Amino acid sequence: MTNKLQVLLLMCAFSTGALAEFVGPGDSPELTTIKLARMEKHDAEVALEGHIVKKIKAEHYLFKDDTGVIEVEIDNKDFRDIKVTPKTKIRIVGEIDKKWNATTIDIDFIELAK
Repeated sequence: MTNKLQVLLLMCAFSTGALAEFVGPGDSPELTTIKLARMEKHDAEVALEGHIVKKIKAEHYLFKDDTGVIEVEIDNKDFRDIKVTPKTKIRIVGEIDKKWNATTIDIDFIELAK
């Protein structure tokens, strides 16, 4: 392999973190409710607003909105230093995880609701 090709491949391998992403209309799913989210298919992306009302176990919480309660999984790193109490209204984005006996949401993003 030539030196130029090696340098190019190394630059490509290490530049992925520097890529920007679009932020604006269409960059996240429309807001829905827990009631409607339960009807979505496995791996469907959803966005919800509500409150974490209880910690069930490590990284698993009960999330509540006006239509119901659902278990969500939020990795500790995804809180990004946001302090959340049961009174804190938040917006979450994640994927539906359907198992034979339960529907949960694996959260990718969390922010304070506006």
